[in-house]
Amino acid sequence: MEILRKHYEKIILSVVLLGLAAAAAFLPLKVASVRRDLDTVTQGFVRKAVKPLPPLDLSTNKAALERLKNPPKATFANPGHNVFNPIQWRRKGTDGPLIPQEQFGLSSLVVTNIVPLHLKIEFKGAKERLRTTDEDVRYDFVITREYATNAPAQKPAPRVVGLGGKTEVFILKGVDGPPENPEAVVLELIESKKTVRVPKEGVFSEIMGYAADLKYEVENKVFPKQRQGAKLTVAGNTYNIVAIAPDAVTLEDAQTKKRTTIPLKATS
Repeated sequence: MEILRKHYEKIILSVVLLGLAAAAAFLPLKVASVRRDLDTVTQGFVRKAVKPLPPLDLSTNKAALERLKNPPKATFANPGHNVFNPIQWRRKGTDGPLIPQEQFGLSSLVVTNIVPLHLKIEFKGAKERLRTTDEDVRYDFVITREYATNAPAQKPAPRVVGLGGKTEVFILKGVDGPPENPEAVVLELIESKKTVRVPKEGVFSEIMGYAADLKYEVENKVFPKQRQGAKLTVAGNTYNIVAIAPDAVTLEDAQTKKRTTIPLKATS
């Protein structure tokens, strides 16, 4: 006991050192054990193959960048841009609604119908000869000029012409068959210099122009059977009809000489 009393400190220190040595020896084993446990845990998570994301669709972005290279110009003068271009408003009819300036004038003029105007020459036959010579034989015709500018000239007009004779439309150049009863006549059209053959009781017909029906919807005005050269008053302005085609009418402003072509309105 005396020895323990004298050397207890050394004994305690020795025990502590032995414990530390044991702990130092145990520490690598513990680290290895923990590492194995971590490996076991991490191996429990299976890393699946991840499908790569599809490439981004940048077409809209590229299109926007291309538009930025050529930006549109501001067209404040065009219809619809009224911030810097105030417009007038007019009332449709007497008690109708107000409409903007863009909707009156030629923008509301509609071509509702276009019909062809013909030149017609009907050969009726030979009249009774007055003398014995062939030159004295006369031939009956009926001429209809639908394209004429005045109404009386548009009506069917009878004409009696001898060989070589001339009317306002044609020259009688010859006959086919016996002079007193020919099967047909040969005519030369004065305006076009074209030669045509018209059989007995037959009719030669050719389109010489067109007539158009127009309507100004804002004021419910109707312009029927208008011909080339006619004048129209629309929204206080005067326009001349300078051309009529089978599918459109061209008008010219009497003051500015600006021309506007209005197509034939499609029928539903």
